Amino acid sequence: MFNVETEEIRRRSIVKALLWRVIGIVWTWVGAYLILLFTPEKYNKASIVASLIVIYHHSTRMVMYYFYERIWSVVKWGRVSSQESQEQHLTRSAKLGWLIAVMLSLAVIFFLILYALPKLKR
Repeated sequence: MFNVETEEIRRRSIVKALLWRVIGIVWTWVGAYLILLFTPEKYNKASIVASLIVIYHHSTRMVMYYFYERIWSVVKWGRVSSQESQEQHLTRSAKLGWLIAVMLSLAVIFFLILYALPKLKR
């Protein structure tokens, strides 16, 4: 499939991790919502609902992760030979760009948590 002497660059690992986290958040939210929506009233105790969510989450995510990794195994972006890896370094402007993107992402998340979420509860 790939040369044994290839490795992932950091950006690929970061993108994979962030994408997996977004998929996980959406998948868990949708599953928890559906479980809460369709759980009959007589079984709507916190312990039962929590158990159903945990069972759903862990049983489906293992299968999802397998396919997620299989898909990434054929994506060539972010793979370099070991020799190229030693030669590649991010420039200062690229590091600054990544830092700004991360800080903006965190700012959006905190804005949503601190400002938008309380408005949804009204």
